[in-house]
Amino acid sequence: MSSVRDEILDWAGSNPTIARTLSAASKLDRLEDDVPGVRFAIVRNITLEPGLPAAIKLSAARAGIKAAVELGNFDALQEEVFGERSFLYAGSPDVIVLALHLQVLAPRLVLGFSSLSPQEVDKLTGATVARVLSLVKAIRERSSALILVHNFSLPIGSAAGILEGQSPQSQRNTIRRLNLELTQHVAAVKASYVVDVDYQLSLGGYEASFDDRYWHIGRAPYSFAFIQRLADEYVKYACALTGRSKKCLVLDCDNTLWGGVIGEEGINGIALGETSPGSAYLEFQATILDLAKRGVLLAINSKNNLDDALGVLQSHPNCLLRPEHFVAMKINWREKALNLRDIARELNIGLDSLVFVDDSAFECQRIREELPEVTVVQLPEDPSRYARTLRTLGLFDTLTVSDEDRRRTAMYRSEQHRAELAASLSSMDEYLKSLEMVLTIAPATPFSIPRIAQLTQKTNQFNLTTRRYSEGDIERMAAGSEFHVYCAELQDRFDKAGIIAVAIVRDEGARAVVDTFLMSCRVIGRGVEQAVLEHVARDARQRGRSTLAGEYLATAKNGLVKEFFPANGFAPAADQEKGSWWEFDLSASLPQRPDWFKAVEAGPEVVPV
Repeated sequence: MSSVRDEILDWAGSNPTIARTLSAASKLDRLEDDVPGVRFAIVRNITLEPGLPAAIKLSAARAGIKAAVELGNFDALQEEVFGERSFLYAGSPDVIVLALHLQVLAPRLVLGFSSLSPQEVDKLTGATVARVLSLVKAIRERSSALILVHNFSLPIGSAAGILEGQSPQSQRNTIRRLNLELTQHVAAVKASYVVDVDYQLSLGGYEASFDDRYWHIGRAPYSFAFIQRLADEYVKYACALTGRSKKCLVLDCDNTLWGGVIGEEGINGIALGETSPGSAYLEFQATILDLAKRGVLLAINSKNNLDDALGVLQSHPNCLLRPEHFVAMKINWREKALNLRDIARELNIGLDSLVFVDDSAFECQRIREELPEVTVVQLPEDPSRYARTLRTLGLFDTLTVSDEDRRRTAMYRSEQHRAELAASLSSMDEYLKSLEMVLTIAPATPFSIPRIAQLTQKTNQFNLTTRRYSEGDIERMAAGSEFHVYCAELQDRFDKAGIIAVAIVRDEGARAVVDTFLMSCRVIGRGVEQAVLEHVARDARQRGRSTLAGEYLATAKNGLVKEFFPANGFAPAADQEKGSWWEFDLSASLPQRPDWFKAVEAGPEVVPV
């Protein structure tokens, strides 16, 4: 992030008024930074200007994204969703928001609810869900953007008084059921998500989040404090879409995973148990495990005696985290910055994929200064707030959670077994053959599309173009005749790695053009990329293409693949700009794949090796 951008954000954050936010957003618009750009388009039936577009831009800038925001006209749902010349589609947004307020959409469910019969309530709630769903489906038919749909807030107070909580058919419970039904239907539409506005309002406090005066003056229901919270929530989706989500949580031990210093207190003296103060650390560990189940990698970086710290992880009866939950453990007396570098290198991920959590202000500041790429989280002084701090970070959010995500820790631990095997053999070829690898390359299917989209959103290092696609994008390309979408799964003697590579190829006359070519960093060095490339080239030749062309778009993170095309026999294209375009003559030969695979399978057919 540029120093000028930092200065603007610091200035706006020091006194986050609406005036400063508007001014800062205007300054950010004039900056030219090499950061991902995300276009937001917002359809609404309430007033959200002028604060929301500016708040989105600032929140996005803090996440390393440049946001463009277009706000539709007030309560013009029909024209903007169904209109032929709507701004909603002309600008090809990446994220479309349906910001709908129940009092405008179905006013009788908010005002005058007590006069409705049960049958009328059912009819109104059904019509409301159907109305919102018709908008979502219409947008999906014409756009591949992520769709974010507001759910509906509970009213403050109730005409029924204290009896409101006594009936399942009360107004609040009716709106709760409405939100549940809305979630079920929206989730069934590809790349569509419900933004839990009611939950966000409860976090900020209903009284502080609503502005009754401006609601009556201009149909602007929210305070500026809540507008900022709402902008942050939108940007979480943009971060997931653009590969900004973090991958590894790195934790200190003493006074972080447990209370006290193990070297001084001993295993029986540390705080870790069902009662306070140990219960706070137990809650924190449970929260960490929840992240691990979503596919977040866990690592330890602690200045400690190895045997003391391992003793807690292995033997303490109340410890939820065990050694097998961690993919890397640096428990020593080295500088923590050195350990973080080692962790990133061993896991084959960038430093900017790490989140370092420590209770020590000194250690946190040292890492901020020495490794600015690493996201640093200093825990609050009160351990009872540890779990909440971690749960509300929003740094690890993804748009889907795949089987590969759930098994990620086991996959990395299998990689450690492979490293041990490699160390025992005399050559790399011998090691690779001993893995008995089977690679399966197949077209995209409804089952694989979510994982393919996720890989385009998350993969940064081995990614030739870093183009980001939603599930809707991949589904559209896979269904058409112009694009060919491939995914590759890998299995060896230790584990099944799942879908680890993606290629998207577009036919242009006699050429087949590689739009996207990416691979998980977990399998770098095994020749998967050459085998996939050979398959893609063979398939293109069978379709009658004479040339396979590819583009390398350089980013701050994908220097690893700069020489991928020339290293695999591609020649510079005659019309290339700045060395980015390469071509392979398919009429003469095919790119070569390694001979150490046990088999390469193409769908149900086995390709000889």
